[in-house]
Amino acid sequence: MPKKRILEFSTFAKIGGTQKILLDFLRHASHEKYDYSLCVLLEHDVLNEEVSLLGLENTSLHMRGYWDLTAWWKLYCFAKPRHFDLIRTYGLKADIIGRLVRKLLGIPVHITSVRSTDPWRKWYHVLLDSLTSSCTDLYLSNSEAGRIAVCRRERVPEAKTFTIPNGIDLTRFNPLSIDENRVKAMKACWGIGPSTKTIGIVANLCRMKGHDQLIDALPQIQSRFPDLKCLCAGTDFLNGKIQQYARRRSSEQAVIFSGFQKDIPEILALIDIFVLPSLWEGMPTAILEAMAMKTPVIASAVGGIPELLEHGKSALLIPPAEPDALAEAVLSLLDNPEFSNELAENAYQRVHKHFSLDAMVSQTEALYERLIDQHLPLKKADAS
Repeated sequence: MPKKRILEFSTFAKIGGTQKILLDFLRHASHEKYDYSLCVLLEHDVLNEEVSLLGLENTSLHMRGYWDLTAWWKLYCFAKPRHFDLIRTYGLKADIIGRLVRKLLGIPVHITSVRSTDPWRKWYHVLLDSLTSSCTDLYLSNSEAGRIAVCRRERVPEAKTFTIPNGIDLTRFNPLSIDENRVKAMKACWGIGPSTKTIGIVANLCRMKGHDQLIDALPQIQSRFPDLKCLCAGTDFLNGKIQQYARRRSSEQAVIFSGFQKDIPEILALIDIFVLPSLWEGMPTAILEAMAMKTPVIASAVGGIPELLEHGKSALLIPPAEPDALAEAVLSLLDNPEFSNELAENAYQRVHKHFSLDAMVSQTEALYERLIDQHLPLKKADAS
């Protein structure tokens, strides 16, 4: 039986939560049954390089706008001869372009990925989505919060939506397999003492992640723990604005901006508390990773985060945009290590029970199979 041909179509190739999940999915997918390819709407970056290492075909369009005819031609030449059975898109721009390509080339199935609640969307974003929504077969969300948001905002029928939660590689994120020498070296590199209390956030520097809220909370935390360090790991999408804000708040000595990092398990092993003060979310991969590493979590109660964690049992959940609440939560865990460890243990058990990468991959490919089979033309024997 010939392989089903799948095109994964992402707006960005810079590594964020969506791209990490997509990359892990492709690493563990059933390549004996499916022929996967990747197309990136914008610039070539880490995602392309990692997918190339998997031996999968991929391209980047470097699209400058919706009317970039060169990019359209490149996309046509990539997709037309491969006769894809299904295209799945990630990000609003990729959603719109992917739906049009689906119609242009007659690709049987289109899936729109819903990765967040996206309250930032303006009326024209909603209009674009609504005008092209007839070209998509399914809105596939990683959280119930995201699924409900798209139903309400774009008036998508519930029957046209589905939820498969994110999953992570629990063999990679395993506290028993950490290289302690690597952790010590990273601490030394960043000037973190062996007994220095350290909080951290693993997230690209962008407005939704709430780095400014964390910086606002630091003075209150440092009044009790003056030597505390705050590690921020992630690519800067704000052109240095968060670093400037830390300087204005006189927190630059406490905050370490490490940039993009690959050694996330080791980072989670070296911090005492993982914080994610997001303003909005879908189902953040970084929280799942912290749960798997038994790193205590403090996060905003937004989007799909309450689907991951229960306040007071597996994490501390706080209101968004309230740095005082964030500071109080951090201090409560630093002051109560036994309670902190209890939260971390409960979160560890929960991620192993509900959010494995194997479960996500098997559920996703079963969905792909079902949608493709629904769109296969009837054979003569079936028709009779």
